[in-house]
Amino acid sequence: MSEGYRNTRIVCIHHIAELYLFEYYERPGQYEIAKEDLIAPIAERALSQETTGGTIGALQNWEKAKELNPARCDIRQHLLSCAFRLKDLDRVAEETKAMYPYVCTRAELAAYYRWRGLWCLEKYQPELSRTLYRYSTYFQKSAEAENEIRFLDTAMHRTGPEPTEQEVLKKIQEAEIPPTAASVTMALLVRASEEAERSGNDRQALDCLRMVYDLSGDAGIGARIQEIENRKSNS
Repeated sequence: MSEGYRNTRIVCIHHIAELYLFEYYERPGQYEIAKEDLIAPIAERALSQETTGGTIGALQNWEKAKELNPARCDIRQHLLSCAFRLKDLDRVAEETKAMYPYVCTRAELAAYYRWRGLWCLEKYQPELSRTLYRYSTYFQKSAEAENEIRFLDTAMHRTGPEPTEQEVLKKIQEAEIPPTAASVTMALLVRASEEAERSGNDRQALDCLRMVYDLSGDAGIGARIQEIENRKSNS
């Protein structure tokens, strides 16, 4: 076996959006995309281990899945869950921050803020934790976030009106926490959509643009989505 082949990284990435993010953020060097789904059996084992209490084994399997596709936030969130169950708060902080560049939807962004809120709570920063949980609900409603907010309000004996969105945003910015998805990520998704469209893959082009629109509400992106949809319906 040649040295070059041995050093080739095998990944399981089949969507152009994930591929663009992987190449930019991972700087992977030489890699090869597996034709079969290598992640599904690993994820199945990990989920089984989670339900039977094998958290360490589950964590190890989610790490393998992340190596195969670092751009999948669902994998990263499972990894975070295992790290939290193992009370590895440093790992929780590390993995939460590492997830941020790959956030591409409002749901993923909300999850990012919830995880930061959880970490702040465990680090005895209840005010910032509450702020993060509340901020997460602006992107996705969550019973989990609301329960944590009620818990914190009770623990802090908090009374008074709910802070306004402007007040919450100001606290997020003062804590130097990114208030939106990464601008580089949004730009990469637009570039990925353009390449997908050039190659005739309108479905993936629309996927990319819809993620950008979901997070930005940009009118130009919305118009581009409509153009592609119209072309598809008329073809």
